[in-house]
Amino acid sequence: MTASNDNEAFVPDWPGRIVGNAGHDQICAVLVFDVQAVPDWAGQVLAKVEDVISGKSTGWEMAMNAHILNVGMEVSDISPVYDDAGDPSVQVKTQELRAALVAWCKQIER
Repeated sequence: MTASNDNEAFVPDWPGRIVGNAGHDQICAVLVFDVQAVPDWAGQVLAKVEDVISGKSTGWEMAMNAHILNVGMEVSDISPVYDDAGDPSVQVKTQELRAALVAWCKQIER
């Protein structure tokens, strides 16, 4: 992604992202509001996701700023921390979450 200004540099994008897809939109929200532009934290989250995908770990759950991320080997669940707005949980493919995290790590390290 080529950014024309600093704000665009922090819009998540990854190969295969579908704008308007509920799962991909939730992944974007997790990246922006929970992982944020903090390379060390993004790397830690990516490492936890990769541990689950590889079978090194059976799963990983973390309540972050705005979302609860529950990572499974094939499917991960993203839920709101606060249920005030009535936002539903969204399931995403864990490989898509991983792809987004890999791209996010590269994007925020620039």
